[in-house]
Amino acid sequence: MKIVRGSFGNSGSAYISRDEMLVVEGATKGVFGRGDINSLIARTDKERKFGAIGFLIGALVLATILGILFGVIGAVIGIILAVAGSFYSQKSNIVEIVFSDDRRVELDCTPRGVKKLIQYKDSTS
Repeated sequence: MKIVRGSFGNSGSAYISRDEMLVVEGATKGVFGRGDINSLIARTDKERKFGAIGFLIGALVLATILGILFGVIGAVIGIILAVAGSFYSQKSNIVEIVFSDDRRVELDCTPRGVKKLIQYKDSTS
């Protein structure tokens, strides 16, 4: 689980240790038990981006092929298809954890990491 932001800095990692403690290692380090977590909120952020290099390669290839087959109209259609195909989405699973000492951390997790954190918070030992 990668640290995105919070009281521990903007980089680092977090993991659940073998002795069932949540270890956060960023600019500073913290070790927390289940009772030290005040709140845990999970969300999914989806970001849409445009790939310029993919667009250039796609436009070159599609405009050339369709231009040869259909002339100027084919080249224009090739460029339009390259623009449409150059958008991609990036999805992040973010978990925000607030601890009892008012420190907080946001983690970028895999779906499995989100599940482990939620189970860690909800389980009692």
